[in-house]
Amino acid sequence: MEKDETPLNHSTDDDQEISAEQRAYIKKMLERLMELGIGAVYGDEENDNEVMIDHRGRLSLCRAVCCSFIFALTKEEVQKGHIQWNPKRPYFIARDENGFCTHLDRKTLICSIWEERPQRCRQYDCRQDPNVWIDWEKQVMNPNAFDHLLKK
Repeated sequence: MEKDETPLNHSTDDDQEISAEQRAYIKKMLERLMELGIGAVYGDEENDNEVMIDHRGRLSLCRAVCCSFIFALTKEEVQKGHIQWNPKRPYFIARDENGFCTHLDRKTLICSIWEERPQRCRQYDCRQDPNVWIDWEKQVMNPNAFDHLLKK
């Protein structure tokens, strides 16, 4: 009979929680590997359900803050070649000097690749994100929604 190599404190459950300290360490190591050019991260979207939200009345409030979020593209999106990615952080969505997606027209707040936009953008629902909206219905934004752009 073979010896079980699973550590006693290791859960075999795929849904195990990791601590904030572990998450920070993993993030730091992934970033270092990408800096060295020996690592890349792809997104892995679980479904393809597109969220349809009428943003027109809210863009003056949110100023397309979702277009400043950092995320990895899927392997298929990178291979198609329609979406710009960050060469310093392959294969994450590309950002301009202000921290917004390079595909966002900052004057009109319109996506220049709308028909080819990433799956993550198609699935994102800001109505459910407390980092953006405190109250979607009352149009109350989180006052810290843009804080991540200040941490350069």
